[in-house]
Amino acid sequence: MGRQKREKPQGKLVIRKNRINAKGEAPVNIAYFINGKTIQRSTDIFVAFNQWDAKGQQVVGHKDATRLNNKLAAIKRGYDEVIEQYDGYLTADILRKLLDGEAVDGRPNPKKTDFVQYALDYNRRRYDLSKIGYSTYYNAERYLKKFKRFIELKRGESAIPIAEITLDLLDEYKVNRLKEIGKETMNKELTPIIKAISYAVQNGLVDAAKFGNLNDIYIGQSRSYSEDVGDKEDDIHYLTKEQMQAFVDYYSKAKFNRTREIMDMFLFAFHACGLRVSDIATLEWKHIDFEKKRMEKRLVKGKNFHEIHLNQYAIAILNKWKAMNKNPRFVFDLLPVDFKLESDGNREEADRRLKMVIASKNRTIQQSLREIGLKLGLDFGLSMHVARHTFAIWALNERDISLHLVSRMLGHKSIEATEKNYAKFLKDKVDEVIAKKATFDGCLPEI
Repeated sequence: MGRQKREKPQGKLVIRKNRINAKGEAPVNIAYFINGKTIQRSTDIFVAFNQWDAKGQQVVGHKDATRLNNKLAAIKRGYDEVIEQYDGYLTADILRKLLDGEAVDGRPNPKKTDFVQYALDYNRRRYDLSKIGYSTYYNAERYLKKFKRFIELKRGESAIPIAEITLDLLDEYKVNRLKEIGKETMNKELTPIIKAISYAVQNGLVDAAKFGNLNDIYIGQSRSYSEDVGDKEDDIHYLTKEQMQAFVDYYSKAKFNRTREIMDMFLFAFHACGLRVSDIATLEWKHIDFEKKRMEKRLVKGKNFHEIHLNQYAIAILNKWKAMNKNPRFVFDLLPVDFKLESDGNREEADRRLKMVIASKNRTIQQSLREIGLKLGLDFGLSMHVARHTFAIWALNERDISLHLVSRMLGHKSIEATEKNYAKFLKDKVDEVIAKKATFDGCLPEI
């Protein structure tokens, strides 16, 4: 019988009750127990005693509990991975060096890891954990590969150690890219780089003081570092009439029924006033009034009650699925019949469980749509959110529907959200209206 492999120590998040700051908060550390010794490292997160659940190792009752718990989980995961990759005999001294990012027994120093590969791995890990949607993951990968090409041209090497990433280098990259793209696109391309730097800072691979406020790296605006789930609405991609026609034409050419079913969902989302994928998944037959051609349901994201008219195309898709009789409760059979949208009054737990299930289904849907988009020659990742954007932009520009009404159709709680995302697409329409309808005769003396 061979020698049994020694188990690696698992990190535990603990609160240091003997290190209280002026606000009455104590630091949360990550602790490892090895050979009778406890080795701790700071996470730089402070909370009050009554905001720490020792058993669950998480922050509770704090206004930023979700963000702080995500950060703690990322820190713990980073340390655990470093330890797991070490295959020698682990002692307390070696563990300390690993946690501090030092080289051990001639093994590579984690700080010398290629930054771009580190960022690509982190991006993939966030996607696998359902922290981001497929479109966000796909675009981030593209942006990181562009940064890699810049590094290759500048250094003549395909890799750059994490420790050699500097603000000067990022400024040079911005100057280089701004010759070809605008500021808004530049900020999008910087996002996965900045998130990877932030993660490296959390894991002690980069000195935080070296970068100051990471938001300052963006051009002319600050951005949020919240761990987003799903795609952000500022990534506006939509189908032109020609692209939509190509999508419809592909329907009969698709090899698999499942592909056509996913295309049904995309088209229904478009025709049903840009429904999000979460509302496609949770759409029940009881939400549909076929006689009045209406849909009434509470939206998943905003929790607001939403009522819309269903056009003939949306009704046709529903009739097709009704005849298929796949699921007596959920229209598009993305959730099991007995799935509980409520959890014994625990709304937070129910939302968490629903989000996980939808994220899992969404990955399959987005992968299928992306493959369709590639076959159609689209220069962006096709996703369910593209259906929402396409509806909004077509409604504003093709049908002259007011921004106020489009906001209601989309289920936004306020017109400000609609304005933020789509007002920029109205420039040509505004110019046209001013030229044709907002010119008033007789209101200027002879000059």
